Amino acid sequence: MSSPDGVSAGGGYSRADRLLHRLAMNPAVLDLSFDLERARYGAVARARDGGAPVFVTGLARAGTTILLRLLHDSGQFASLTYRDMPFPLAPNSWQKMSRRSRHDVAAQERGHGDGIAHDLDSPEAIEEVFWRSTEGKRYITRSHVHPHEPLPDSVDAFRDLVALVRHRYDRPRYLSKNNANVLRLGGIVAAFPDAVLIHPFRDPLQQAASLLSQHRRSVALGRADPFRASYMRWLGHYEFGRSHRPPLIPGAPASSEPTDRIDYWLAIWRAVHRLLLDQPGEVRARQVFVDYDALCAQPAAGVARIAAATGVALGSGDGLRPPSAHAVEGVSGDLLAEARAIHSQLVARAR
Repeated sequence: MSSPDGVSAGGGYSRADRLLHRLAMNPAVLDLSFDLERARYGAVARARDGGAPVFVTGLARAGTTILLRLLHDSGQFASLTYRDMPFPLAPNSWQKMSRRSRHDVAAQERGHGDGIAHDLDSPEAIEEVFWRSTEGKRYITRSHVHPHEPLPDSVDAFRDLVALVRHRYDRPRYLSKNNANVLRLGGIVAAFPDAVLIHPFRDPLQQAASLLSQHRRSVALGRADPFRASYMRWLGHYEFGRSHRPPLIPGAPASSEPTDRIDYWLAIWRAVHRLLLDQPGEVRARQVFVDYDALCAQPAAGVARIAAATGVALGSGDGLRPPSAHAVEGVSGDLLAEARAIHSQLVARAR
């Protein structure tokens, strides 16, 4: 099976593939698949010790995918991949069931159009399927996504999922890239008090411009291929595109505000990063802020800091390149000044 970007690029799912995904992403089927997976593999997975998990989370378009791969390439981390679709909550069961039909596809550029290529074995942001399945009614509404403290049963189930993914890939530590985790950092730390939370950020105006550009692109791709739009919604990607919902946090724009303006995305930048800076002490102690612009300018020093924070040996980071600059017009001066002030605080935390 291809990734959703293969669909948009013309490689495509067959009709049978699309039907299977629609069935598998049904909430009842997700719950059943997870229950069966826990019953079959839960005990052996939980019996295996694992090191501190790492969660890459923040606002999209700040190098989260590149940081995910930098860490994953260390060989120490297990992470969900597109090969685990369409049953990401049953990674061991699906791996066994699909073994005979396993095949590979050539790496191709993802639908973001940013030059990053992936294949079925690339680590990816699939974890949100779990939270949508277990907690979706508590944080997803028609207009917003809400901060939430996961219920104790959900926290326990998440510990099991992490153990199951580690067992599936036979690696000691878990690695996640999930921007929606900014809504539940307290729950992540409750599940894993030794977790490392990595928050990459960029220059606010440039990151907001990248979000606006990506939103326009994703909307167009979703209109051209409704299945792709459904796929991204099933994965819980509400950052941009046809399924976009702003976070219901102080300073974020209302869902009724026009999304085709730079101020909308700059307001989201301001609100999300203020939320990250204002976390309680138990979360703050686990946070590692990464200035992605500085990381690209001086890869060796930045990679060394990430390696020290996560306790793993990492590559040199020689492949890191600064994102393309966007020309921006029509931004509110007061809003930009607020964002710049927050950016200064982030830079200080990153040091």
